[in-house]
Amino acid sequence: MATETPAAPAAPAAPAEAPKAPADLRLKVLKKFHGKFLPKGILRERHKAIMTRWDSGEDHGGVTVEELKALLSDWRGTQEKPPRMPKA
Repeated sequence: MATETPAAPAAPAAPAEAPKAPADLRLKVLKKFHGKFLPKGILRERHKAIMTRWDSGEDHGGVTVEELKALLSDWRGTQEKPPRMPKA
């Protein structure tokens, strides 16, 4: 009689994937400016300053989400149309 050894599993278990790092919230806000027109003036200068800091290094120059959201809300404020006057 031959002794049988238990069968080894065909393939080892797949290694557990490393958990994904949370998405950078700054990117979500920054993407809203991509391809958009910013009129000459203060808003464009603020955007250029932020983008210069963003491109400065690995930590993106300390640009904060609040800073980007403030610029976005100011830019959207310039996009609003005045309310229409009702016709009498």
